[in-house]
Amino acid sequence: MSAHERHGKRDGVLSAKHRTWGFNVPAVDLDFFLEYDNRKAVALIEYRHYNGQVRTDAANILAQIDLADRAGLPIFVVQYRYANDDGTLWKEHTVDDQAFFRIITLNAHAEQLWFTHNVDTWLTEAEFAAWLHKIRGR
Repeated sequence: MSAHERHGKRDGVLSAKHRTWGFNVPAVDLDFFLEYDNRKAVALIEYRHYNGQVRTDAANILAQIDLADRAGLPIFVVQYRYANDDGTLWKEHTVDDQAFFRIITLNAHAEQLWFTHNVDTWLTEAEFAAWLHKIRGR
């Protein structure tokens, strides 16, 4: 991993330049995950920490939904939190910290793959990993 990537500076200059090109040239740096299997895309997932806001009516989310719909892919927002979160914004965590996940569907394709109607359901890490296998047909 490059130093720019580790420090969140990758493409920062390009992003800053793009903002100077005007209000009518909107763009978003796509930071969602493209989940794939056997070289085929299976889903788009926008991961958000539970401290972050989830606005499904935001222009960038609506554009991602449009992209997913055009590709015939499900798209989800997946919120995550850690067992040791203490309400502090963006606390440091490691891969060893126990995580929990909440899946929010954003299009009809996603609703076909996720059958819960309770958005307050938090999955354990093992349950979420099993779901990731499920959307791949495994």
